[in-house]
Amino acid sequence: MIDSLLAEQMFVVFLILAIGSWLGHLSWRGMSLGNSAVFFVGLAFGHFGFTVPKSIMDLGVLLFLYAVGLQAGPRFFRTFRKQGLQFIIVAGAALLAAGAVTFGLAALLHLPYGLAAGMFTGALTNTPALAGTIEAISRIDPAQAATASVGYGIAYPLSVIGFPLLMQFMPKLLRRDVKAAEADWLAAQRAEQPALARRQFKVTNPNLDGKRLAELDTHRLSQANVSRVLFQGGAASRGDAAQDAPSGGAVGQVVAGTPDVVLHLGDILLVVGTEAQLEKMRLLIGDEVEVSMEANTHAVSRDLYVTEARLAGRRLMDLRIWDQYNVVITRIRRQGLEITPIGTSTLELGDTLRVVGDTPAVAQFAKLVSGDARRIDETNMVPFLIGLVLGITLGLIPFRLSNGLTIKLGASAGAFLVSLVLGHLGRIGPFPAYVPSAAKNLSRELGLMLFVGGAGANSGAQLGKVFEQQGPELFVAGAAIALAAVLVTVLLGQGVYKMNVLTTIGLLSGVMTNSTALAVANSKTSTDVPAVCYASSLPVVIIFKIVLAQILVPILHLL
Repeated sequence: MIDSLLAEQMFVVFLILAIGSWLGHLSWRGMSLGNSAVFFVGLAFGHFGFTVPKSIMDLGVLLFLYAVGLQAGPRFFRTFRKQGLQFIIVAGAALLAAGAVTFGLAALLHLPYGLAAGMFTGALTNTPALAGTIEAISRIDPAQAATASVGYGIAYPLSVIGFPLLMQFMPKLLRRDVKAAEADWLAAQRAEQPALARRQFKVTNPNLDGKRLAELDTHRLSQANVSRVLFQGGAASRGDAAQDAPSGGAVGQVVAGTPDVVLHLGDILLVVGTEAQLEKMRLLIGDEVEVSMEANTHAVSRDLYVTEARLAGRRLMDLRIWDQYNVVITRIRRQGLEITPIGTSTLELGDTLRVVGDTPAVAQFAKLVSGDARRIDETNMVPFLIGLVLGITLGLIPFRLSNGLTIKLGASAGAFLVSLVLGHLGRIGPFPAYVPSAAKNLSRELGLMLFVGGAGANSGAQLGKVFEQQGPELFVAGAAIALAAVLVTVLLGQGVYKMNVLTTIGLLSGVMTNSTALAVANSKTSTDVPAVCYASSLPVVIIFKIVLAQILVPILHLL
């Protein structure tokens, strides 16, 4: 029974993944191997003669990089505009230094070119680059492709264990105060991207008395929104009939700040926007006050998820929300960011809208944007698959360098580039490309495990042989390659660009593509600076590593 099961390759593949995933979740003093444990389990299976089809490995790395690109796309382009050039220079210089050390050690120790190229990817803990290396070696001599995985397996353990240990002491080694760095970063964030706030203003400007909110055209002055209105003044002019009119109400009544609300001196307006924009509204409306304006039967506040695909990409002005639904959208939350809604703002699947209005109006609007809550968990497979087809096509296009060398990004790298753009745009033509977080996480994790498990199994048979032939100096060589990248990153980040230490350790984790080191970096601070820098630098680093690994293979072959 057992023999027949082990003869089935799919059973072996998922057995490797299951055992490796379980081992990866075991931790010691806060450290764990994570998905890299799958690689080592694969090595053990490979040592006993088990293999994984290359097609499964290719599919795995394709799904992994495609999911990473979809997740990093929106944040990547925003951060890249701010620090993109610095990230490119630091990452490029660090990886070139690692490549130069690899070349020097290969010449000094007379290492086979496939083994040396694999050590380059292992020392930098980057499995996508290993995939590119195997692809490049296969074009020269397919029989040597497995030696790259062996080199990866030799250099990888020291980096995956040693680098997080180094990261544990990095702030002290750099003599930087983490708390001071946090304060500096928070101040910069508040200045660059202020959070939305709420303030209340009493109508003291006589020019507003008797005016409808629509007549104020507040968005010409300020990107802030009137959320609610508390009727305090103008009771005599409203009279008894005004209590049921949409434009007025009894004293003490709170209503949504819809366009037809008529203002009077003494009324209180609850306004949502950034502090700078709220200050402009104060100059328009009047004195700032603080009174109770809790939602009641006339004005309720709800958070609604956008799950209707037909709304994706639509502008608020085109939906005529005020006119047709008599509600006010005061905030849009998207991927951790708060956006002030104005007429030109567009909706995307997965957005969270803060909506204010009377109970029936909000309920009616909820049917429009969240008609079927199950759609928030559904993936539109048409743009998802079109993106994969476009990415694979891009990866197969040959690019000729000035020295006559021809390189291809490879299917996985091409898919990664396309997914970055797709994640940023959120659509392909008329198709919204919304992918739930759970689906992206599954694609990323399963894809990575399929690839590293296959790479380990297919190289396990040769690991012992190569280690016996080359000796322990290979571990020293792998450490030297990794250390070259670390030193250049720190020298440029701290010495040249004077980066915040949190930015430096996040960028360093990205340069090394080491998620365990990122976990250590995150434990040093209550902010998400390391994670943001890791995610922002990761696309650049992966592209550089894949391209450089494929360039390094023919260069090493000349030795």
